[in-house]
Amino acid sequence: MHILLVGLNHKTAPLQVRESVAFPKEHLAEALPALKSRVGEGVILSTCNRTEVYSVSDEPAAALQQVKVFLAEFHGLRTEDLAPHLYDYIDGEAVRHLFRVAGGLDSMIVGESQILGQVRDSLAAATEHESAELPLVGLFHAGVRAGRRVREETDVGRNALSVSYAGVRLAQRVLGDLRPLKVLLIGAGEAGRLVASALRTVGVSDLVVSNRTKERAYELSESLGARVALFSEIPAALADADIVIAATDSPGFIVTPDMVSNSGRVQPQFFFDLAMPRDVDPRVEELKGTTLFNIDGLASIAEENLEERHRAATDAEAIVDEEVARFLKWWDGLDAVPVIKTLQQQAEQIRKRELERALRRLTDISANDREVVEALTRSIVKKLLHQPTKYLRQDADKSQLQALEELFRMGDDR
Repeated sequence: MHILLVGLNHKTAPLQVRESVAFPKEHLAEALPALKSRVGEGVILSTCNRTEVYSVSDEPAAALQQVKVFLAEFHGLRTEDLAPHLYDYIDGEAVRHLFRVAGGLDSMIVGESQILGQVRDSLAAATEHESAELPLVGLFHAGVRAGRRVREETDVGRNALSVSYAGVRLAQRVLGDLRPLKVLLIGAGEAGRLVASALRTVGVSDLVVSNRTKERAYELSESLGARVALFSEIPAALADADIVIAATDSPGFIVTPDMVSNSGRVQPQFFFDLAMPRDVDPRVEELKGTTLFNIDGLASIAEENLEERHRAATDAEAIVDEEVARFLKWWDGLDAVPVIKTLQQQAEQIRKRELERALRRLTDISANDREVVEALTRSIVKKLLHQPTKYLRQDADKSQLQALEELFRMGDDR
């Protein structure tokens, strides 16, 4: 079996393309079974800056093509239009890529804090919809471990920016002091919470929170002392907002040009759209007095962040190397599992056969003595196989496994 990855990110695809193949959470219930029907098992990692599909197959070329077709067809696109933006990796390269992603080393904002949770969530979704089995579960658990080590053992995760915090920093760069401004935050999920926390940190006091689920909006507003606007009240709330920051999981636009133009606002208004797919219709920028920034507007913040974390990233890459080697050793060890199982079964069959033969000759043996002899034979077999099976799990390569199968004539009933 081979580990496979097909994906695109902020390095290979513009915002419009990334948006076109994003998987909002509510679409995963349909997407994961559809992916499983094509490639047997798979995990979808979809964030603001990437969409990646991980799978396993013993026919990598065919499986990679199937994933590319799945990505295009699920989103109503042509495969040939999407192909120039896609990358694909196999085995060690796929493993390394995931571990770097989990550690925040492949993010636009190096070391950003949200990605590790998103890696966990992608595995949880695949497990819930039964599209991931042992190989991919093991891969993603190892990826999370690698990401956690990067954050705990290097400076990459120290004072790390999230995309949400970077959005607030960009707003400061554009507008200066944010404290006297009125802010409307649309979205009270994880990204929205991070935005709200960042706004409070820089001194914003006039904050209105809106969310499709009003209970979550009230929960966030209470923790921050903010006001709440119901989703139906967003058009009215736009009239008072100097800054609108949108960060929801919605599959469609939340803020439209008509909504903005009908709000009656006459002062300049700034929109920061941190969502993927986007929350703010890009045509909003065509309106007089509006300025719109999206996720790609964080590039300048990303460059500064990269310079700050370059040295720490070098240490993090060493951790990734260690974890990749550790995982690949486990992965190669999976080849030994069926061989070990067959060897143990053969040994057990021989033990039982020879034990019964001996017991037939010991006609006067008591039940207690019979149990002693039974335990003795089990112990001998177990101790004889202990070192060989340990070696098979940890050190044997495929040629040695094949040699063992031939040596013990596995599959031969004679």
